[in-house]
Amino acid sequence: MEKYHIKLTEGEAETLAKIDLRDSHQNHDEGHAAYKANRQPILALLKSLSDRSAVPQERLNYWNDPRYNQGRIKASRKGLFERNDCKGAEIYTHPHFLRHLRYFLFGAELPDAVITAFEGKVGNPQWVSSSDIVPIGKFARDLTRQYRLEKSDAPEEFFKLCLDMGLSLMTAESVMRSVKQIR
Repeated sequence: MEKYHIKLTEGEAETLAKIDLRDSHQNHDEGHAAYKANRQPILALLKSLSDRSAVPQERLNYWNDPRYNQGRIKASRKGLFERNDCKGAEIYTHPHFLRHLRYFLFGAELPDAVITAFEGKVGNPQWVSSSDIVPIGKFARDLTRQYRLEKSDAPEEFFKLCLDMGLSLMTAESVMRSVKQIR
């Protein structure tokens, strides 16, 4: 949904056009060529975005703050790269960083209809209380089933959407746990 996309400058849009944002490639050689070609444009794009503080704070928290990572290992997403001996610019040019870059730029990877329906259910995020969490989580589960979203990806994408909408970390975690319950 466009409203969650970062507004790019003309130069940033040109740089983005040079980046292969795909997670997978037909073969190793194609993937390695994309990795090599992505190095310079990714770093240039991130520098430009950083210089103008274009990435929303909740997305930076998602990347930098260990509380926003629900994995077994309690480290930030950036910290997980560092634990695997990936440091500095290597983190941002690593092929596994691309999904994080897509989130920085475009928000949650959910169909527009799902985002619209979820926003409609939530209403004004400032008025969401603890008594609203269970119905919101159930609705996210229902949307996951209705739109046949990938069970492995949907919890994280709803977590990201909750953050982008301005819901609390506690609410976002609860929605994510609720969607994970799908069998």
